[in-house]
Amino acid sequence: MIESSKVGKSSKPIEFDVKFGAYSSRETSPFRKIIYDEVERCDRELNKRQTYDYDTVTSRIEGGALSLLERNAFETLVTNTEIKKKIQPMSLKDQFQKYKEDQLLSNPGGDHFDLDKKTHVIDYQGDQSQFAVRVGKDMKDAGKNIINIFKDFGPGAPFKYIDKDGLVQEGKKVGLGGTLVSFFKDMASGVTLGKCAPEGEKLPTNALESTKHFFKKIFVNALFKDVVVGVPRSAIHISENAVLACMNLAEVVPDATIGNCKKGQEITTEVFDDAQVLVDFVADIVPMGEAGARTMAVTFKKGLKGFPLINNITSPEHGTTDEKWRYVRNTPFRKTIESVATLIPIRI
Repeated sequence: MIESSKVGKSSKPIEFDVKFGAYSSRETSPFRKIIYDEVERCDRELNKRQTYDYDTVTSRIEGGALSLLERNAFETLVTNTEIKKKIQPMSLKDQFQKYKEDQLLSNPGGDHFDLDKKTHVIDYQGDQSQFAVRVGKDMKDAGKNIINIFKDFGPGAPFKYIDKDGLVQEGKKVGLGGTLVSFFKDMASGVTLGKCAPEGEKLPTNALESTKHFFKKIFVNALFKDVVVGVPRSAIHISENAVLACMNLAEVVPDATIGNCKKGQEITTEVFDDAQVLVDFVADIVPMGEAGARTMAVTFKKGLKGFPLINNITSPEHGTTDEKWRYVRNTPFRKTIESVATLIPIRI
């Protein structure tokens, strides 16, 4: 039985947040949108290229053949699933997968990661059966690592990250050259009391603000952030790319030998991808590394929660605009390993 386009509200109480009157026309049906959104969400989470068959459901929706009870039952199921997902904690496996993806997006090298692409940067279904594809990818990644060494000596190398909406975006590290440029700009702004400040920067309007501006620009920004932190961090990025270039060149050997069989490809990918994640982890936790900046950061506005270590532990996984957290998914797994590594007095 085909129902009319206008449906009245049901008076039966339901425990979940359910939308009644599922649609008012075939073209603007929110119920249809729920189905497509749910399928697309599953597709994004799996990060796999799968083909879904919409024909049966679509034809029934567009034909108006679904009853009000069916629509409300589906909406209830979807809503209940979303509620459960918000309540249930993320598994350790999923947290590690997010951490691994973040690290492999930060530098060239991951077998299923192509940082040159604008879309489909992560492709777990890519064909690695061809010898030229496997070995070519290794050589290409090693070349990018070498190029990034020179970029890190200059303005900085690019990298990819996943934003709060789950989309892959591009960022840029601050290289040694960029750090030195920032140093001289901060010094000039401080010495001139803001008269030579970069465009868009708030200028001091009275004597007190001018004094604060002077000390902040000279001692905080120029000497501490640019020299004490910026220069060593640029050196870390340079060293990291040098190590990864050697690793990607070394990967050519197993890819050219055991990589000719499916199992060999899987072993090679797993070993070298995990090795890259380990290198990135070490680069993060060394003194002046990015992990230390997160774990030791202080936020006075948060009170006791803003103290070092506690500030990082209580920070959300997404949504923080501060650059220390902006480019990572700060899961409990990441917080734990970075906090523990920060407390270890002797690092490799």
